Amino acid sequence: MEIVLLSGLPRTGSTLLQNLLVQNTKIQADGNSALCQIMWDAKISCEHNAAQQLIGVGKDVSFKANFLKNIPSIYYPDSTGKIVFDKCRTWVNGTNISMARQYISEDIKAIIMVRPIEEIIASFARVASQNNRPPAYELLLNKDSDFLREVHATSTAVNSGDPNFFFVSYEDLVTDTERTLSGIYRHIGLDRFIHNTQKIVQTVFENDKTNDIIGMHTIRPKIAYKINKIVLPDWVKAACENITDTFFGNTLLGKVNGNKTR
Repeated sequence: MEIVLLSGLPRTGSTLLQNLLVQNTKIQADGNSALCQIMWDAKISCEHNAAQQLIGVGKDVSFKANFLKNIPSIYYPDSTGKIVFDKCRTWVNGTNISMARQYISEDIKAIIMVRPIEEIIASFARVASQNNRPPAYELLLNKDSDFLREVHATSTAVNSGDPNFFFVSYEDLVTDTERTLSGIYRHIGLDRFIHNTQKIVQTVFENDKTNDIIGMHTIRPKIAYKINKIVLPDWVKAACENITDTFFGNTLLGKVNGNKTR
C-alpha cells in the first residue's frame, strides 16, 4: 500500500476527484479520513499522556515509532497493492506533514485542492440555501474556525515550494479534467488510466447527516462548471480579499485568488 495525501481547501472538488480516481482499481479513496487525527493523538499520547508508563517499561523509543508506522495499515487493512488517497484538509501543515514523512513515507506525495476564497464561501452559502438555512459567514470567517485552519495549512504548503506538493484548482478539475488527471498521475508515478468523465457513478460518500447539511458531498454524474448565483455581502467579499492577501499574498495562488475575487 502507498498513501498519497489529499489536502487543501474545502468546496474544491475533492469528492469529485476521489470518485473519478477510484474508477481505477489500483486506487482507493474513502472520503474524509480520520488517519491523520488518529496518528496525531497516538503521537501525543506516546510523548505526553502515556510517556511515564512507556519509559517505566523501557518502551519509550521503539514502541512509538513502530506503533505509529503500523497505524496506516491497520486503518486500511485491505489495501495491499493499492494507492490510497487519504483525505484530510490539514495534512500539509508543518507538524502533520512532518509526522507523515516520519511514520508513513519520507517521500510522501500530496495533492492539494485550491479555489478562490470568495468562490468557496459562495459555495458554502449555496448549500446552506438549498437546506433552507442562512449562510454561516461569521462562523466560516472566524479566526478559530476549521476553515481558517485549513486555509493556514494550505498557505503553508503554497509557500513551501515543496516539489512533492501538486496543486489542483477547482476550475482546472471541472473544465480541463483530462489534463488535470494526467498531471496527478505523473506526480504520483502511476501509469495513466482513462476515466469516464461523462457518467460518474458516486461510490465514495460522506455522511452529510452528521453535519445536518444535505448535499455537501453529492456530485453530479457529468462534470460541468455550474454558475453560482449567490451574491455575497460586501463585508464578506472584503473578508475574503483580506484572507487571500494575508495567507497567499504574491504567490501564484494569491494572484489567482485575487483575479477571481476583486
